[in-house]
Amino acid sequence: MSYVIGVDAGSTKTDAVVANLEGRALGTGRSGCANWELVGETGAAGTIHDAIRHALDKSGADLRGVRHVHVGAAGLDWPEDDGRLRSALDPLLGSVPLTLENDSCLGARACTPTACGITVSAGSGVCASYLGSTDTKYFYGYFGELGGGTAIDQLALHAILRAEDGRGPKTLLTSAIPKATGHSSVRALLHALTREGYELTHTLIRPSLFETAARGDAVAIDVVTTFGRELGLMASNLIEKYRLQATGVHVVASGSLFTRTGPLLFDVFREVVHRTDASAKAKLNDRPPVAGAVRAALQACGVQTTGGTWEAVSSSYEGALDA
Repeated sequence: MSYVIGVDAGSTKTDAVVANLEGRALGTGRSGCANWELVGETGAAGTIHDAIRHALDKSGADLRGVRHVHVGAAGLDWPEDDGRLRSALDPLLGSVPLTLENDSCLGARACTPTACGITVSAGSGVCASYLGSTDTKYFYGYFGELGGGTAIDQLALHAILRAEDGRGPKTLLTSAIPKATGHSSVRALLHALTREGYELTHTLIRPSLFETAARGDAVAIDVVTTFGRELGLMASNLIEKYRLQATGVHVVASGSLFTRTGPLLFDVFREVVHRTDASAKAKLNDRPPVAGAVRAALQACGVQTTGGTWEAVSSSYEGALDA
């Protein structure tokens, strides 16, 4: 039997899926950070290989039966980055054909009818891409623009510090965030950050921020809508850049900040997109990004993935990753 492998190599986690040539997931694997900018080329390649190895083990497949591997990787921002990561992966993957791209492309590949369109991805960082039907490909995000999780944490932290010292309005975040981080007050949290070596993790501030916004807190809502407008601008800019108005372009909101925080961020994002192009089909990504990597690997093998067949097959990916 022949197989393909798709890999979503992110800054937080790495997912790999082994699939048959119908696109059905046969085995999955998960490992840690594979952003080479954070862990180096060798570290990133090792993490990707670990996820692939786990997926192969679960599927009962062998690398010799793999026809193509496609990796969507965080930090793959410049042309020379392809060669850098490829050189580190080649000794681990041998002669298996390999394609690499920035992970911003995986959303549109995963959940649009023709694997084309705009993706705005908001997780630890932020990036946006456009895949056209005539092999047009463009993305941005490598300058760390406002919009990613790291920056939203900082804005929320600034909001409670300003509320504490009087420069900003009062907010329920001044109790919610210290409580979430295990501190008695904003002052105690600030002391821990500046004198005790305490470091915030992404699992702490963001849930408190979005829960507080959902309760109607004006400051929390302002932080979230600031990000929603910026993320919407990334999409509307691509609509204008490629003259996509009135074409019904698919615009996919992908990443944990969109998919795990409730409706507010996406609602603001969609409103900004529709101000630029009312015909744009904005949607939340309803497939794991790794599904887009599998689809790209299938297309590299000449397999057609348009229409309802792909939608039906890829709908099982989330469950396969959780198994």
